Amino acid sequence: MGNSVRMISKPMGSPDVHELVLSNEEFQKKEQNKEDVYRGTILNRTPGDFSHITDDEHFLRSIIAEETGENSFSVVVITGISNEHINYLKEDFDEWTRELAHIYHYYIHGVNGNCKTSIFQRSDDLPRIDILVTLYASKSQRQMNLRDVEDDMQTLFINAAKDTFEFRAETSEKGIVEGVLRYHPFLYDRETYPKDPYVKPAPVDDDDNDEREVGAIGQARGRRDIFECFWNGRLIPYTTISEFDWCQKKGTKVPPECYNRFSGVLFTDGKFLVNANKLKFMKLEKQLKKPDTHFTLVDRTQ
Repeated sequence: MGNSVRMISKPMGSPDVHELVLSNEEFQKKEQNKEDVYRGTILNRTPGDFSHITDDEHFLRSIIAEETGENSFSVVVITGISNEHINYLKEDFDEWTRELAHIYHYYIHGVNGNCKTSIFQRSDDLPRIDILVTLYASKSQRQMNLRDVEDDMQTLFINAAKDTFEFRAETSEKGIVEGVLRYHPFLYDRETYPKDPYVKPAPVDDDDNDEREVGAIGQARGRRDIFECFWNGRLIPYTTISEFDWCQKKGTKVPPECYNRFSGVLFTDGKFLVNANKLKFMKLEKQLKKPDTHFTLVDRTQ
């Protein structure tokens, strides 16, 4: 996003604030001097001390001044943001806050998600987290609490499902995955499979309305995979799983279009590895599709 990042953190119980700066400029200097590019020096200082801040970084002084009296905190400051990203942040505020609400959905709403029906009671087993996004652009200010986003895909999927099937998988390495398969039928003249705002509809031939309607009824998720994958409650966006053997159409009389009407989520524990930037799992699908992975039904009545 930018050319420099500053990490500022104070752990609970620590008297000191720890600060580390990484930048393109420093990387280039170290590379020229044949030094370890990713090795940096962490500054330890007292809370509220901004004596090391230059005039060019004066905006940081107000951030550091807020540290006094806080037990713990973490701050990430990115500077030198490209114009492309600045324009996106300003002009597409609703879009990227909706994406954040989708990624952190279960942090924000708890284990049952943003369910608005009485089928599931909201669970307090896990603490729900407030994430408030504030955008300062010129003299204007916009705010969005991600809890208030109502059109992220997880909220739409949860509340549009007409039935759910819950299951659990345990791998030979003792990794646990909990899963939910949701069903979204076409009811009379109404589609219950949520429309993804990021997927553009395929062009259709206007000469044949009948075929177009039949195609629309059968499409639903189209070629998208069924399962999105969450790691310790956080979406890992670049890993999806199409299906498992037990939810494929094999010798059944159920119409094939019914299989396009599934959505699903998989929740893994920490036994499954993700890459450094938390964008994809290392080998989740391979582990789950091993013959010795054991699937069981979760019965809510027990």
